[in-house]
Amino acid sequence: MHYTRCLEPMDKTKNTKLHQLKSSVTPYRPKPSLIRSNSPKLENDKRNGLDLELLNNPEIPSVKRVRWAPMYGEKIPSTTSVCSFPLRSKQAQFDQDLSDELILANELRLAVHRGGGSIDPEKNFELRARLSPLQLPYSRVQRILKECELSERNQHTYSIPMDYGRQLVAMVCKIRTDNLPNLKLRLASLLRQNKTRFFNRHLFNETGLIEATLPSKTPLSFEEFNQTLRTDALWCKATDSAITDLGKGSVLFKCRPLDLQEVTYKLRQCNYKIINKEVGHCPNKPLVDLNDRQMARYQEFRTALLQDVDVVKIYDNVRVQ
Repeated sequence: MHYTRCLEPMDKTKNTKLHQLKSSVTPYRPKPSLIRSNSPKLENDKRNGLDLELLNNPEIPSVKRVRWAPMYGEKIPSTTSVCSFPLRSKQAQFDQDLSDELILANELRLAVHRGGGSIDPEKNFELRARLSPLQLPYSRVQRILKECELSERNQHTYSIPMDYGRQLVAMVCKIRTDNLPNLKLRLASLLRQNKTRFFNRHLFNETGLIEATLPSKTPLSFEEFNQTLRTDALWCKATDSAITDLGKGSVLFKCRPLDLQEVTYKLRQCNYKIINKEVGHCPNKPLVDLNDRQMARYQEFRTALLQDVDVVKIYDNVRVQ
């Protein structure tokens, strides 16, 4: 108030007009009005837009859509929108890869199942024979084998004696399943048609079987190979040995079931390559000879029996012709 009283009349006039001042220092400009421009010298982006002529059928602009997952497709030109259709080749290739993986998983599961349920190739020779020709990533194989191991936890192995053709042939079926009564019910029709029953005549003994090969740089005669085989079998504590294929050097060793691991270890020290080892069944009576007709019918029944996924192996007392 003190400073206001001392102001001159001119200062008072200025003071009364302070409320009309703008906060911005830029001068006041009137708002321009839109005027249609017909000058061809102006560029399109500098015109006010009123000189554009609207079309009778304007195009609807395409809408860009955001997709949360990658999609295979091809763009088809359209006047209304952008559409995406799946490529047939990509979809067919994906289905083919999926089917191949399912087939591979089924084959590996069957190898694990028939090899005793182990996913270790050193213990499961069925699995090792299936994995040896494959060239697959390690992670992919391990993922499939882990799933196979989970499905094999409730499986049990059984050795069931059978009698084929009214005591014509004695058999022992090695079966691995989690439901044995269901398996017997499933095989009842096949057994009835071939006059087969579950019956034990005590014609087999449990025996350790070891299939191996002897890689030799120089070819040996049958006498030399047989003598070498008998000497190695005696040192390895094997009860019996036989030559199965002279050209390939394939041999078969027999031992007691409790000595299977020890005999296998000693055979490896003698430079034998172990192909398969298992506790099997060997006949304790002379083998049976079948004529051509009986052999054909028996082989047909044997093939049909092995088609069941739970039937692992069949031992019989038939002489191989």
